[in-house]
Amino acid sequence: MKIELELWQFITLTTMILGAFWGIAKMMLAQSAKSLDEKFNAIHQRLTTQDESDRRLERDLTDLRVELPRDYVRREDFTRVIASFQVTVDNLRLTIERMLIEGKNRG
Repeated sequence: MKIELELWQFITLTTMILGAFWGIAKMMLAQSAKSLDEKFNAIHQRLTTQDESDRRLERDLTDLRVELPRDYVRREDFTRVIASFQVTVDNLRLTIERMLIEGKNRG
């Protein structure tokens, strides 16, 4: 089987084949660009949502930092207050014992 083509037919056929390849390549590039745009938009939306979440978390953490000193006592502070309370109670006990002993001695 022998195919004979004239020059103008060969040029036309070659141009058509190259045009078809170029069209397919352009279509594939457009689809991949569209896909990339969709992915970037999805990433942008997720980042925007994450930024809002980060701001809310930072605000909650700041509120917690403000509330902690007001609502909770450090262990050292609690120990110091309890120790001073115990000293006061011990002094009161000694005073009461002294008064009772003096009352027995007089009576």
